[in-house]
Amino acid sequence: MKNVNRLALLSLAVFFVLIPNTFSQTALGTIAYTVSMPEPSNHLFHVVLRLDGLKGEILDLKMPGWHPGYYRLIDYEKNVLNFRAGLGPDSPQMPWQKVTKNTWRVVTGNADHVFISYDVLGTVSFSAQNFLNENRAFIAPTGMYMYLPGQLQHPVSVSIQLPPNWTRIATGLDMRPIVNGNGARVFTASDFDTLYDCPMLIGNQETRDFQVQGRLHTVAIENVPASVDRTRMIADLKQMVDTAAKLMGDIGYTHYAFLMMGSGNGGIEHSNSSANSFNGASLTTPAGYLSWLSFISHEYFHNYNVKRIRPIALGPFDYETENLTNMLWVSEGLSVYYQDLVLVRAGIQTKDQYLEKMTASINSFENAPGHHYQSATDSSMTTWGTSGVGNDRNTTISYYNNGSMLGAMLDLKIRNESGNRKSLDDVMRTLYIKYYKEKKRGFTDDEFRLECEAAAGGPLTEVFEYASTTKDVDYAKYFAFAGLSVTVTTEDAPGSYLGLNMQTRDGKLVVSGVTPVSPAQKAGLGERDQILEVDGIAATPKAINDMLSAKKPGDKTRLKLSRNNTPQEVEVTLDKNAKRTFRIQPAANPSALQGAILRDWLRAAQ
Repeated sequence: MKNVNRLALLSLAVFFVLIPNTFSQTALGTIAYTVSMPEPSNHLFHVVLRLDGLKGEILDLKMPGWHPGYYRLIDYEKNVLNFRAGLGPDSPQMPWQKVTKNTWRVVTGNADHVFISYDVLGTVSFSAQNFLNENRAFIAPTGMYMYLPGQLQHPVSVSIQLPPNWTRIATGLDMRPIVNGNGARVFTASDFDTLYDCPMLIGNQETRDFQVQGRLHTVAIENVPASVDRTRMIADLKQMVDTAAKLMGDIGYTHYAFLMMGSGNGGIEHSNSSANSFNGASLTTPAGYLSWLSFISHEYFHNYNVKRIRPIALGPFDYETENLTNMLWVSEGLSVYYQDLVLVRAGIQTKDQYLEKMTASINSFENAPGHHYQSATDSSMTTWGTSGVGNDRNTTISYYNNGSMLGAMLDLKIRNESGNRKSLDDVMRTLYIKYYKEKKRGFTDDEFRLECEAAAGGPLTEVFEYASTTKDVDYAKYFAFAGLSVTVTTEDAPGSYLGLNMQTRDGKLVVSGVTPVSPAQKAGLGERDQILEVDGIAATPKAINDMLSAKKPGDKTRLKLSRNNTPQEVEVTLDKNAKRTFRIQPAANPSALQGAILRDWLRAAQ
C-alpha cells in the first residue's frame, strides 16, 4: 500500500509539471463566495468558493500579494489553512498541489462546477489585514478572496453569514435587497478590482448617515467614546465631504462608507469607503479631534487623488507583485496637502493652524539628515523595499510630508505665474476629467507635469527638480508669492556638519549638491562625485551619518572619491552642526496679487 501511494504521488507531481504548458483557464459562469465565522474566538474565517461553468482539466487559484493603498508585499497566503476542493462541500477531495507560495493548482477533471473551501486566520488588527475575535470582524478583501488568473473582470458575489447576535456590516459593496434563507447577506461586485476595493467592518458597531449631493454616506463607529459629540462629528464630516466635492466639481460614487475602527494608527483609502484605525479616546481633546478630522480628510480625499486621479502604474493592478511608481509624492503627498486645505475651506481649521502644520513639516524635514540623501521620487519608488515610509529619518524621507510641501510650492507658483487665474485645484480637476472620466486611465509622470505647466502658463522646472533631487529648497521664494515671509534661526546641535547632498544612483552614492561655504565645498567636492569610502568604510548614508554624529567640529574625515572614473582622496575639516527653525508669517506691505493669492489659497467657505 505504501508503494502504491508513493507511485500515485509521483504520477501526480509529473502531471502538475507537464500540464500547465497546454492549459488555459476560460470564462466561467458564476463566481460566488460564502464567508462564515462559526467560532469567532478562534480567529478563523471559513470561506467557500463555488465556481460554475468551468472548462479545463486543471484550475489555478491565487491569493493576492499586496493590498492597494498599502505599498508593501504581504504574505497573505501564510494565513490560509485547510484548503480543499471537490464537487460539493462534503464530496471527496480533488487532487491539488501548491505550486507557488500563493498558487493552489486543482485537478478538476473537466468538472463543470467546483467547490473550493479554506480557512483564513485573522489575528492582526490593521486596515490591510483580516481580523476576527468575539466582538468584531474586519475583512481586508485581498487577503480573503482567491482569484483565478485571467478572470479578474468577472462579476462576483459574496455571501456573509453573521455569527449569532451580530447585526451590522459596513462596506462599499452593493448589497442585494433580499436576504436568503439562512440569514446571510449577499453583496455583489462587477469585477475583482471592485471586490478587492471594498473592505468590510462586521459586528455591532454604531452607524450614522448623512447625505451630500444625493449620495448616502454611512459612518460606522466602533471605537469613539460616547462622550464625543456625534452631532458635531457628522456635521463636520458632511462639511468636509461637501467642500471636497465642490473643490473637485463632482462625486464619483453612489454611496460611501467611513469605517471608524480599531485602536491602531493608520488608514487605507478606497473608491467609495475608507478603513480608518485610530485611538478613539484622542477625540476627547480639541487638538486630538482636529488631528482625527485631518486624518479622515486625507483618506477621503484619496477617493479623488489615487483612486480616480492616479499614476498610470496604479491601476489596473498586478496583485502579485510591486506596482512601482515615482509618483507617490503626488498620490500621497498632495492628499496630505489637500487634507488640511479642505478643512480650512470648510471652516473647520483656521488659516493659522494650517500654516503652523506646514511650518512643523518643514522643520521636521529640514532637520532630519535623510533629506540630504533621498528625493521625493526616490522615496516613492523604493517604498516597497522598506519597513516604513521615512522610517529612518537619518537616511530616508517621507513622501507624505515632502509631497505636501511640494504641493504648496506647485500651487503658489501656478497662482503667481497665472496672475491668480489658475491653481493646483485646476490641475486636479483637469486630471480628473481628462484622464479618469474621458481617457479612463492613469497619467504618466510627464503628463502630470504637462498639466501643471499648462495651468502655470510656463515651465515649473525648479519645483520638479525639488521633487527629483535633494536640492535645497528656497521656501522664502515660494511663500512670498502669497505675501508670507519665511525667517530662519539657527542654534548649535550635536555632531558635525559636512554640507553635501547625495543620492543613490544605480547602487552608487553620488553627490547631487554642495552647500556654499560648507566644509565640503572648501575641500573641493562637487556634483557627480561618487563617494566610495568614508574613513576607510564603504560609503552609505548610514556610514556618513554615523561619522557626522560621532565627530566634533574641527575633526577631520577622509573621503575616497571617484571623479570622472579617477579615484582620489579628500580630507575634510568638519564644521559645527546646527538646528534650523523656520517660521512663516505675514509679510509687510504685500502687493495686490500677493494678497489675492493668500486670500484665495486659504479661503474659508462662505
